Amino acid sequence: MERIVCQIRLELKQKGSRKIAEEKRRFHKENITCYGLTVRQIQEVVEKFYPMIQDDLELALKVGEALLKSKVMEEGSVAIRILQKMTNKFTPQLFETFDRWIDYCNNWSITDTLSYRLIGEVLILDASKIEQLLKWTTSKNRWRRRAAAVSLVKPALKGIFLNEVFMMAERLMTDNDDMVQKGVGWLLKDASWKHPKEVHDFLLKWKEEAPALVLRYASERLPESMKVLKSR
Repeated sequence: MERIVCQIRLELKQKGSRKIAEEKRRFHKENITCYGLTVRQIQEVVEKFYPMIQDDLELALKVGEALLKSKVMEEGSVAIRILQKMTNKFTPQLFETFDRWIDYCNNWSITDTLSYRLIGEVLILDASKIEQLLKWTTSKNRWRRRAAAVSLVKPALKGIFLNEVFMMAERLMTDNDDMVQKGVGWLLKDASWKHPKEVHDFLLKWKEEAPALVLRYASERLPESMKVLKSR
């Protein structure tokens, strides 16, 4: 495991660009650490090292944890993308592992990638895990609260767990953190793909209390006549 982790790190460092790293740091509000790779380069690293791990979920989890712990953006991205190739091996018990991994997230990019690509898959396997997910909404950690919403985005796109989507949104609709507001807005926006009327009616109930940012994000996919926005 240590050898694979070291090789991945070396590959990422060699491919890194100071210019791209600076651009990424300007793009993120948070103080991030990165080597400066494009998405395409990150995927190239994934394709190169995946054969060393293929079909060994336990090894992939060990490599993933070591990479995510570093809090270097590209290392986390590679870890998650490798595991995404193994979702057919996922079990509901992985929720506890990914719960721990949220504490390694220190920016919206890694938070969203982990939540959408991995945690969402576990929720589809076992909806009972949503009960634990709902507890994240009271966390002091902004990334855990954002992850609570974003983890439901993939099921929402499939049109499932609508009641749970609204339960999650209700707990986060008045959150004062813009990163969390964007997360819950994204969740409702993608739920509206299959359930536009239900989402529209839900937003109407929250129009006076919810921040304008949440309403704007959540209304993006709704027809013009159904958008729910703050009055100017």
